[in-house]
Amino acid sequence: MANYPSRRPPPPNWMRPLTDRLTPTVQSIVIGLTLIYFFYVLVPPLTPWLAGHVLLGPGFWSGQLWQPATALAVNTHFSGWLFTLIGLWWVGSFIERVRGRQFFLTLLIVSGVLANLVAAVVARAVGDVMPRSDGAGFALTGVFVSFARIYGARPAQIWGALSMRADRFTWILLGFSLLVALLNQDWAGFAAELTAIGAGVAITATGGDIWSRLGLSRPGAKARKYQVLDGGKGRPTDLN
Repeated sequence: MANYPSRRPPPPNWMRPLTDRLTPTVQSIVIGLTLIYFFYVLVPPLTPWLAGHVLLGPGFWSGQLWQPATALAVNTHFSGWLFTLIGLWWVGSFIERVRGRQFFLTLLIVSGVLANLVAAVVARAVGDVMPRSDGAGFALTGVFVSFARIYGARPAQIWGALSMRADRFTWILLGFSLLVALLNQDWAGFAAELTAIGAGVAITATGGDIWSRLGLSRPGAKARKYQVLDGGKGRPTDLN
């Protein structure tokens, strides 16, 4: 019997450091965010509709209560979109592997939605500009906080060139983000960032208890962690 070539050839060798790290869930999210971003950029006539109904804006106070959730999918700035993808690739995949898909999605969605709710309230109180275009940025903050809490003092290889304690790297990164918000007098963004940090801490610490109280399986029951992060590779050991 003839051997026919696969319809979907494997990725080239130069892409394997990127593709090997992605979990199926993160890969789906990355593809979705990318398609939505380019749709936003390449179809300008729909921009007003997205700004009025999908992004977090004044419509939230007129009954469009879905905006804190839908806004997570749309980032209108190239830099924000790119850094979100990098963060999901580097840290999101790690969180899903060590704590499970259910925990990762809970962390991502709850952190992002809570942060957007706080951003909406503070923006209305101080008269900040709306709509906001933070995308999944605040959600990713919760994921980074979870990474710092789980990995702690262990060294993380950053781009294969710099080794730093995972928790120190995370708090430096988030501290810079908070400083930028303060310098720009973005009070809604500052409050939202703090909310996402708190959500990341709380969900990481109590996620298993939350699910068990709901009668569901504990997301971290079979969790694992890496000794050293290096592009997604490392030897996992069982969490104590």
